[in-house]
Amino acid sequence: MSDAIQHLEPADIARLAARRTTAVLWLDGAGAHTWGEFGAAVEAARRQCEAAGVGPGEIVITPGDASPEALAWLFGVALVGGVVAPLRAARAGEIETWKRHCEIGWRVNGGRIEARKEGIATPASARLLAELRARDRPGLLLGTGGTTGRPRLVLHDLGALLASIPVRAGRPARIMPLMKFDHIGGLDIAWRALASGQTLVAPPKEITPEAVAEKIAEAGVEVLPATPSFLNLLLLSGAARSHELRSLRTVPYGAEPMPAGLLTRLRGALPGVDFRERFGTSETGALPVRAEGEGLVLPEAFSGFAWKIVEGELWVLSPARALGYLTGEAGGFAEGGWFCTGDLAERREDGAIRVLGRRSDLINVGGEKVLPSVVETVLMGHPLVADCRVFAAANAVLGQVVAAEIVWRGPERDAVAVKRALHAWATALPNCHLPAVVRLADAIYTSGNLKKVRTIT
Repeated sequence: MSDAIQHLEPADIARLAARRTTAVLWLDGAGAHTWGEFGAAVEAARRQCEAAGVGPGEIVITPGDASPEALAWLFGVALVGGVVAPLRAARAGEIETWKRHCEIGWRVNGGRIEARKEGIATPASARLLAELRARDRPGLLLGTGGTTGRPRLVLHDLGALLASIPVRAGRPARIMPLMKFDHIGGLDIAWRALASGQTLVAPPKEITPEAVAEKIAEAGVEVLPATPSFLNLLLLSGAARSHELRSLRTVPYGAEPMPAGLLTRLRGALPGVDFRERFGTSETGALPVRAEGEGLVLPEAFSGFAWKIVEGELWVLSPARALGYLTGEAGGFAEGGWFCTGDLAERREDGAIRVLGRRSDLINVGGEKVLPSVVETVLMGHPLVADCRVFAAANAVLGQVVAAEIVWRGPERDAVAVKRALHAWATALPNCHLPAVVRLADAIYTSGNLKKVRTIT
């Protein structure tokens, strides 16, 4: 067997730790934590799992916050063939829902693994877990509300996911993950950092613009993966101006659309920073994106991946596609390895695919379909709009109309006056796209994953 490590496989963590023994893997308030310490923590977790009798295909609830402990348990469980189910403390109540769809064999509590054997093995979960065991691979279970708010339990072949992460050497950089490690975006960031020998910097306990900016300046963070919503908050709060952020050189962004006006503001406020778009789903893992700066574009072809558009929606063939939902629904999973993302898309003349937005976000104005992201991009271009969120409002005549929540920086504090100003600005939009309802807000609410929430009550 070759000594070269090609991909981030659980079995190779010990070899990587031996090579990078003194290199810093994690940096937090307690100091620097080395690869040697991480390798020892993974081995300790593996031994606990082995001693407890964790078997292939058995679900283990592990820590889900952004921490080296969470990563150590992930690889420790994987080494015995178990199914890692990371879940942060703030989401612990979701376990009751999980138990209605699958049997949870173990939980990690206070650094120790405990046998639980709780929940029900439904036909759907039994079938998918049997498929995973037949592959002789560890699993990853992620809980996601998706765009519907209904909980879904996505079961991955963890080996297939990690096989898409190449191990390569590069200039060491300090990366601060804002997303937790029970989210596919947070895990992807952590895995890529491990694979390339980067240093992960512990995010602040409270993810606020002020705390994040302070940590960037204090720890010399060079890479900040974030959502457009959080990056906008970083600008609006003034934290980007009041702290020394010269160390920052790369900002990968994703999880929601980036308005062109916001990207222009970010580049003006943080000159020299390379903003890079990222795209992926909980079901497919990260997908390759073509860097153009003109919206989300997928290349015409990319090794191991394929795309097609069916009735206006993007379908993806990914080597890291999940096995399915333990909750039983088919969702976008189809034969031949295809997955329907639920994103509207169009093919360009050069063969590349432009992703337009979520079909579930569409606003039906008397039969005319309106994408919130299109309206937001135009409104965010107004010099007095600091932030906005566009959503559907019920209407007795048209069924739905466009509504907008606006963070307004002008002297007007009357929603009607602001609405008139926005209509005068957005002349490029068709009438059905113009907001019929305008609400003024001090800030736009974001979810625990730092994204705008579209469902308004």
